[in-house]
Amino acid sequence: MSNLGKVVFGSLLLLAACGPTGRSNNGNGDDGTTPDSSDPNGTCTSPTAEVCNDGIDNDCDGRVDCGDPDCSGKDGCPVCGQVDNPMASPLALPDGQSSGTVCSTDAACAGTMDSLGNLTPNCVHKECHASYNDVLHFVGFGATATLTDTSKLIKVCAKMEHSWIRDLQIELIAPNGTSIALLKFIDRTGGEIYLGQANDADTDSMPVPGVGYDYCWGVGTTTMLAATPQQWMSHDVIPAGTYLPDVPFTALQGVPLNGDWQFRVTDLWGIDNGYLFNWSITFDPSLVSDCSGPIIQ
Repeated sequence: MSNLGKVVFGSLLLLAACGPTGRSNNGNGDDGTTPDSSDPNGTCTSPTAEVCNDGIDNDCDGRVDCGDPDCSGKDGCPVCGQVDNPMASPLALPDGQSSGTVCSTDAACAGTMDSLGNLTPNCVHKECHASYNDVLHFVGFGATATLTDTSKLIKVCAKMEHSWIRDLQIELIAPNGTSIALLKFIDRTGGEIYLGQANDADTDSMPVPGVGYDYCWGVGTTTMLAATPQQWMSHDVIPAGTYLPDVPFTALQGVPLNGDWQFRVTDLWGIDNGYLFNWSITFDPSLVSDCSGPIIQ
């Protein structure tokens, strides 16, 4: 698990479900009219909507209160399947100023380095740099669960700023190593576009955090680079919002759910830099084994 953030979920006692039977006095004071774990002979046969704070399996699905996905984000229950990873302080994203490093992105290439530090033939005028990589170790899914329905990976979000979006490749990496580009580096050619309110006048030796915007990848209408920029201080800025990933989530079909999910940002060109303030990942609550237990370690 990343040492930059933890998510703590309260532990609840999972109560066995039972249900209405004929009214009787079974010696423990139970009237037999409602699902109640104190009735040893009852079964839950009359499901109703789950109540999230009564200690009863109202909907007869074997899960009680905050352990039930139906209670996600309700009555004090955590948002089931969502993990936020806030940074203790803004994290400077690596600036692509060092040439010769092997890139681990779609922009990686084999070739020779010329005297100007350019790689050929596939990465002409592209420099490489080490990536920022953060890991969340998931344990809250079924032991052998896989992502069979990719629509249940709801979104990946990051609060960040950078003074040149075209420098970056941003990826999500599944536990089996399958990666998708949320923002794919294509080429630095084109106008300057910010992520958030970046400080373009700072230096690599004395970087200054700007104002991060909240960006998500999931069910959107356009990719980030196809979005219409807004204006801030005469700069084009990608608006905060939810965007389509450059590589669809469907490319993660069948990946294991438990294990290390990684968020990686690689800057493939020099001069401009940025900051990451936090990132999060959200799965559909129905994928989680027990919503009252820990989903990550």
